[in-house]
Amino acid sequence: MTELLALLGILLTLVFTVVNGFHDASNAVALPVRFNALTPRVALWLGAVFNLVGALLVGLVLNRMITFEIPVPLDVVGVVALLCSLVTAIGWDLATWWWRMPSSSTAAIGGAVVGALLGARAVGLLHGPLPVGPYLSWNVLVPLVVSPVVAFAAAYLLVPPLVHLVRHETPGRVNFRSGVVQATGAAAIHFGHGIQHARRTLWILMVLMLVLGSGFSRGSIPVWLVLLVGLCLGFGTLLGGWRIAYTLSSRVVTLDPLRGAIAQTVSGALLFVGGFLSPIPLSTSQTSTGAILGAGSAQKFRTVYHQTVVRLLLTWIVTAPVCGLVSGMLFLALSPLLPALL
Repeated sequence: MTELLALLGILLTLVFTVVNGFHDASNAVALPVRFNALTPRVALWLGAVFNLVGALLVGLVLNRMITFEIPVPLDVVGVVALLCSLVTAIGWDLATWWWRMPSSSTAAIGGAVVGALLGARAVGLLHGPLPVGPYLSWNVLVPLVVSPVVAFAAAYLLVPPLVHLVRHETPGRVNFRSGVVQATGAAAIHFGHGIQHARRTLWILMVLMLVLGSGFSRGSIPVWLVLLVGLCLGFGTLLGGWRIAYTLSSRVVTLDPLRGAIAQTVSGALLFVGGFLSPIPLSTSQTSTGAILGAGSAQKFRTVYHQTVVRLLLTWIVTAPVCGLVSGMLFLALSPLLPALL
């Protein structure tokens, strides 16, 4: 039975990857599509390709970035905890897509895993140390604060000098060059997203594979598994969650093509460089939204839709606690069935 549950977990992990690609596609394509730098179809295919490349890079080159910050038991308890976490994270991604809110899948899955493991400890099915504090700080709180704040500040500070630099250029030339930069930034965002999400997905898959007795390690991840993760991420990107694109392009702040290009450059650079160098898991949604808000705020007239920003911040703050609570409740509901499987 444990093996069947592990196989179900692998299937849910791939579903989570597809949903994540679908949910996060808007982070990169919202501005290029709005300003006609890319057509919707080209934007999504560009995203699918670069997500695939980012995932392949993690599995084949950057496997040292796949981290195991919290111990998940390699038995039926750990498998059920991951099942509860995946169901919760998938549901949260779909709910926030429906609400048009760009939320963090990193915070969702991190909070859900902690909630399920705490549920296991509450019913006496988990023993030993459980470093909840360091895990939540490193995977939820630090990304929640660092990535949007740095993106906001960088985009805000870049606007004045760049506006001054192009002050004598014609609007047509500025818009054309901004479109090229937006398209390039979209590729970088998708590439960084592929790296960030593949790190999470391969961690979950490796745990489930170890339960099945595969013997995989970070240094021996099979190419077919990495390719499967990349294809699922690319397929989800092609589905395109356009509801969130409307929020990012029109309901957070008023932008022109130049400021859109600055936002794309900042978020693309942070995710691209962070994917190679930073052990902190950066949230694509929060980084992109922070850059958009920073670039749009650097204007002389009021441009920010404060009601939408408050809803965004509230969504980011409650993501981990809500997912942890729901995942923990799911585990507690299933816990009476587990002693028979141990």
